[in-house]
Amino acid sequence: MPSKRNVRIGNVSGATGDESSAMRRMVDTGSVDIITGDWLSEMNIAWNAITKASNPSLGYEAGFLTQLSTCIESIAEKKLKVVTNAGALNTAALKDEVEALCAERGLDLKVAGVYGDDISAMLTKGGAAAGLSHLDHSEWSLKDWERAEEITCGVAYIGAWGITAALNAGADIVICGRVTDASPVIGSAAWWYGWKEEDYDKLAGALVAGHLIECGPYATGANFSGFKDFLPSLIDLPFGIAEILSTGECFITKPENTSGVINQFNIRAQLLYELQGHLYLNPDVVADLSLITITDSSPGRVFVSGLKGLPPPPTTKAMITANGGYQAETTFYINGLNVAEKAQMMKQQLEFMFRNAKFSKLSIELYGTQTVNPRSQQAGTVFLRVFAQARRREDIAAPKFRDIVYALRMQSYPGYHMNLDFRTMDPKPFMEIFPALLPISSISHTFTLSSQTHAIASPTKTATYPTLRPSYETASTLPLSSFGPTRREPLGSIVHARSGDKANNSNVGFFVRSEDEYPWLQALLTVETLKELFGEDWRNEDENKESRVERVEFPNILAVHL
Repeated sequence: MPSKRNVRIGNVSGATGDESSAMRRMVDTGSVDIITGDWLSEMNIAWNAITKASNPSLGYEAGFLTQLSTCIESIAEKKLKVVTNAGALNTAALKDEVEALCAERGLDLKVAGVYGDDISAMLTKGGAAAGLSHLDHSEWSLKDWERAEEITCGVAYIGAWGITAALNAGADIVICGRVTDASPVIGSAAWWYGWKEEDYDKLAGALVAGHLIECGPYATGANFSGFKDFLPSLIDLPFGIAEILSTGECFITKPENTSGVINQFNIRAQLLYELQGHLYLNPDVVADLSLITITDSSPGRVFVSGLKGLPPPPTTKAMITANGGYQAETTFYINGLNVAEKAQMMKQQLEFMFRNAKFSKLSIELYGTQTVNPRSQQAGTVFLRVFAQARRREDIAAPKFRDIVYALRMQSYPGYHMNLDFRTMDPKPFMEIFPALLPISSISHTFTLSSQTHAIASPTKTATYPTLRPSYETASTLPLSSFGPTRREPLGSIVHARSGDKANNSNVGFFVRSEDEYPWLQALLTVETLKELFGEDWRNEDENKESRVERVEFPNILAVHL
């Protein structure tokens, strides 16, 4: 559907369980053309694996269906398109449910399903995926993973062209599983403008637009280090809208007359979320963020430009989940004098009682710091968390954990108080994940519409990108002393920051408000300074050879990213 008018794409979910009225409100007030949402994370992919194992008709995100049922008539009346990844591990079942909803409401809407993300069949013993390497450590192989015998499912992060093809074929609602977070936006924009595979700069712009709005209210004031400047208006936050131009550049905005905030600073922050350096890899395009620019256009409206697109890699990310075992925990509260000694007494008691336990993990940690001269008991209280995991349920069942913990209550520290919610001490299953690299050519990417299945070709042109991403210290070598007199203040009092994570790969981006502050930030935030800022939380690299820090700069948004 090539069009000259800017396409407006509204997000209505940033995670499972997100605001249930978001879709209806976006349909009613967003003036959008396409509705998208992100219902998936590593966490609930694993949850859905457990759910589907017990009931094969489930394994999708029912919250999408709930939202859709509140406004599907308006969607049909306004001729809006809907693209979702809520299919999770059972796209076909959710597609059937949506078609049943349309029939029940008397609506003639075409529903497509996009497939290829579920690679569980490849993960059977001796299957084709046994030799997959780890996403960030090419020397680690799936077959060597200690949980390889306990695999429950695997999903590949597939791209946007199945969505585009389904929309081109006339679909009104497109149900996907584990497409990449930005794929619903990329696929929608490519359909709207008729973009082709080689339109890398345009696709890169849509990739970043999707990245900026996929976490819902994160784009409208939530999870922003500058939040206090906008209190008390950060209530009942709206969801973000990407207005994408034919060039791939975009405006990020929100429905009119809503709360929240959109300005260059909170959008810079959201850009820095979950990056791995200046190259943003995706199955359809790689966005080079080196020269990205984010500027205020008008109140509540930010312009994003300066992106360069590159060919995609020949691989994509896969997430493989396995049964990790069982876990249980409890909490003790400590007040008064000698907090450290009281915690040490409890820790010694517990370690002695669990000396023969068959736990795979036991953690006893003190959280919080007392207020000096507290004026209330609450202000003077910290808590001691006792957390354990075991591979087998019987090794952490009540006789092996709960009963032992509770039996210590009469031989404990002075002022002993325990959390009496014993449900936390019951064994609960947990999952472990192995993030891997999977050749895109091994994926059977298809879409189904009106009982017809259509294949989606793999990219015709790819490029290889290093696992170890480019990293460098600043070229601005001004000594910190050259910036004048100093006084001790929290870094966050003058610097914004935003963190994120992908499996065991974490990131944090720091940025300043004005250009005259940027040379100071560049000089300050070296790799070694970051390790110092982490303090005792930084892991010794001599003991953890896989730990490393990669550093890049984004000069047009005054940011240092690690």
